[in-house]
Amino acid sequence: MIKVQNIFFNNQLDFRIRSNGIILKDTEVLNLYFSDHSNKNCLCVIGNNLEWIPIIWMDYEKERLEKIKEINIISLLGDLTEFSLYCKIKFSTVKINYYQHNLFDQIKWIRGSLQKSDLVDVTHKQKKYITQTSVGQMRLNRYILLKFFLTRDINLYYPAVSKAQSQNFEYQISATTGQKSNGYIDIPSRRLSVSTNNSVSATYFNREHFKFIQESFLNFVITFPNTNLLKFAHDEKYFDTILAKSVPFLLCEKNSNYNETKALGFLPYIGFNLTSDCNDNPVLRWQKLLEDNVELFFNKDKVEELYIKNKKIIEFNFNRLTQTDWVKESQIQYNSLPTEIQQQIDLI
Repeated sequence: MIKVQNIFFNNQLDFRIRSNGIILKDTEVLNLYFSDHSNKNCLCVIGNNLEWIPIIWMDYEKERLEKIKEINIISLLGDLTEFSLYCKIKFSTVKINYYQHNLFDQIKWIRGSLQKSDLVDVTHKQKKYITQTSVGQMRLNRYILLKFFLTRDINLYYPAVSKAQSQNFEYQISATTGQKSNGYIDIPSRRLSVSTNNSVSATYFNREHFKFIQESFLNFVITFPNTNLLKFAHDEKYFDTILAKSVPFLLCEKNSNYNETKALGFLPYIGFNLTSDCNDNPVLRWQKLLEDNVELFFNKDKVEELYIKNKKIIEFNFNRLTQTDWVKESQIQYNSLPTEIQQQIDLI
């Protein structure tokens, strides 16, 4: 009987680096499931590069992986096509299969956004602000955004940043770009107030926050930072922006401002300077994208002009989001998967 092992890249995964690793003896078929924005799928500095943790794990388990007959990569969040190609090159004697069911995870974010549909009644004249972006958890791409705006007057809201956190981020920036740190940040939070009640529910906060996005011409969409191997990993920030009829500006993987929209049938937005969006170095990409478009972030007339250019695209994407039968599209993806993979997904 063929020995099959399933590994789920979520925050419960223990890599067992100090013991014998996680690949079981005599495993012949290995199924790797990637679901949700997990810290297990984060970045780590190796030399002068930011490496994706699953890649680091593959190097650690290389000898065992080379002995496996078949590896199935199952993406339940975004597109891992390039990761599967990487594996085919790295493990040339192993059969590599790739399966994508990105709507498995993303449909919950879509549903969460669509639950705010009763709040949608947006006109151009209701837009009052350039942006009112709120950052929940601080991550490297968000830290770069924060540093860019700290000395400028803009409606950006963020959690507290300790010196220890800042030192870690500055190390990642310095190691990958050679840039010297100009000091560590130690600042209190600047939160977007939605109520005088500090114990409001997440549902209430998200609905109130959505109203602020509706009042903005632009919203920064800054999802979990990764290398360019995981693409199109949309979450509620992206879908909320479309529903609010605002324009998203993405600090994500390479070429995300043009390609990110296409994965689920949306049209790309126009008017940004995206020359730097193809930069292979994620830190330089995020920094240069901000610098190249700085005038849009601080000039209301300019961002309103950009908004007007995108009006047809805004309406098309709004209709695509609100009128699509996402459950049906998700089921089509599910039906295309092998039965044994479907059975494992049903257990998640």
